[in-house]
Amino acid sequence: MSDVYQAYLALLRSLGKNLEQLSALAQKKAAAANSDDLMALDEIMKQEQAMTLAFRGMEQTREKLLSQLGCGDLPLSRMPEHFPPEAQGQAREAVALLQKQYQDYRKEADGARTVLERHLREIDAIITSMGGASAPEGGPGYVPPPPPDTPPSMKTDFRA
Repeated sequence: MSDVYQAYLALLRSLGKNLEQLSALAQKKAAAANSDDLMALDEIMKQEQAMTLAFRGMEQTREKLLSQLGCGDLPLSRMPEHFPPEAQGQAREAVALLQKQYQDYRKEADGARTVLERHLREIDAIITSMGGASAPEGGPGYVPPPPPDTPPSMKTDFRA
């Protein structure tokens, strides 16, 4: 099997390991949100951002390998068909494992998002009950305050 095929399989394994790390971070994020640990939540989000950069680099590598293999727009599930016969089994296993790891990550990430959204709704309800402005329609989020009025002493009269 050529080096390009081996490199592609190594990339799939690396993607899988990163997805497992993201799944673990999603679990930690949900736990940090449930325990109101904002410092831990901030640290987890920084780690996720760093992993995002790693995924961008992997995406560039993937595109390069796919062009070398002549499989530019081919979906992942059909990639094993384009491997040499002796490597198709390995490729099928790698693709199936990566798909499972992605499904596991989505499950964890969706759970963490649900926890965070619930806590944001609770915070919004507390702010509203204390007399603060409620969240705008469309869900919770940050709305910047209106700019302050300029004091009259700082205004210039240009009438002549």
